[in-house]
Amino acid sequence: MDRTHYRKGKSIQEWFEEDKKAFGRLPKTSFDVYRLERAKADKYGKVRYAKNLYSTSPEFAQKEVWLKITYNRVIVLNDEYDIVIEHPRLYGEGLESMKWIPYLELMARWPRSLQNLAFYKELPDPWKEYLAYTTEKKKAIRLLAQMLKQEEDLSTATEALTQTLQNGCHDPDSILTTWYRLTGQIPEPVEISVPSELSQKVVFEVNLERYDKLLGGISR
Repeated sequence: MDRTHYRKGKSIQEWFEEDKKAFGRLPKTSFDVYRLERAKADKYGKVRYAKNLYSTSPEFAQKEVWLKITYNRVIVLNDEYDIVIEHPRLYGEGLESMKWIPYLELMARWPRSLQNLAFYKELPDPWKEYLAYTTEKKKAIRLLAQMLKQEEDLSTATEALTQTLQNGCHDPDSILTTWYRLTGQIPEPVEISVPSELSQKVVFEVNLERYDKLLGGISR
């Protein structure tokens, strides 16, 4: 930028400053480039776009949804244009992107069928073992759904499960507490308003004679 322009006689930096005076203002909001298309889901709640499949949600099986398509994303919208699920856009043919979060609530209703699903086969081994023996399968599946909303690869969730089991705890609430600690998502404490009569200092007097009366007047 400090070099003299080969023809203009000034430095490139000086001419750049002159150019900047003629710049127009950038738009306050970026231009959202996308294509919006209507698509009908099959009986599994999957839609087809450009010869590839994308999951939606069980509630949209055999129903129409909107697809918001960008160069790198396929975003499924409902009729109110609310986001149902987002996928990375697939380039090729015969490919499939499956997001299990909307399907986990349905799985929680019939937890015994979980081991027959492709989702179960994709889980890390610690989760397979835990879901096989836990007596709180419904709660555990809903816990998975909550974690998947934050972390699709479940690496931190698997670490939370492993640490919790090593500490001798097996319930989903303990796993969630460990996950909160690992992710730094410690819930904020809720302020509790204490009635004014409880906040007053109360002085208690110890009188052992009351215990004697309670025991039938036994003398010491």
